[in-house]
Amino acid sequence: MIKSELIDKKSICHALLYSTRNPEVVIPIKGIVEDIHFNAEIPYYSIKLIKFYDNINFLKAHFIDQPFLLKYGDKMRTFTIPKVNNVVDLETWFLDECRHRFCVESNFVTRTKIEMSELFNKIEEYILIKHLRSIKETSMRGLFEGPMKVSSFVEYNQRFKRAYNDKFSDDDIDEFLSFI
Repeated sequence: MIKSELIDKKSICHALLYSTRNPEVVIPIKGIVEDIHFNAEIPYYSIKLIKFYDNINFLKAHFIDQPFLLKYGDKMRTFTIPKVNNVVDLETWFLDECRHRFCVESNFVTRTKIEMSELFNKIEEYILIKHLRSIKETSMRGLFEGPMKVSSFVEYNQRFKRAYNDKFSDDDIDEFLSFI
C-alpha cells in the first residue's frame, strides 16, 4: 500500500538523484513531475530537470557520464551531455534540448527545497559517519604502520576533537563520537 502523499503531474518538485556507479553521491535538483509510475511498493516520478544545486566541477565529476534511471522499468543508462562550461548552460540544455527524464523513487522526491535539504543533510551525515567509522577502524588495525596509525579509541577521539572542536560543543562532540 502506498503511504506517501503523491505530487501532482506538472508540479514543481525537488529530488535527489543517484547513480548506480556511485550511489553514495546524491545530487539535489529541482524539476517538474511529468509522470507517475506505480510500483507494488513505491511510486516513481518521471522528472524533467530544471535546476541543479551543485557547482559545475562537482557535476562534471559526479553527474556527467554516469548511469541514471531514465525510464521506469528499464535499467540505468548513461546519456550524452554536450560539453558545458557552467551550470546555467547545463540547465538550459536540459530545459530546451534534452528529451531524457529522470525516474526517481518517491522517497527521494519532495515538494519543497527545505524538505529536500533536510533529506539531503540526513543522507550526507549518514555517509560521513559511515566513512569516519571506516577510517577509525582502518587506522587502528594491528599491522597498519602508516602515518595515520592510531593506537586506541581514546587517541582517535582526542584527534577528532582537536580537528573539529570549533564545530561542536563538548557534549555534542562526545555524543557524535559515540555514533562512530
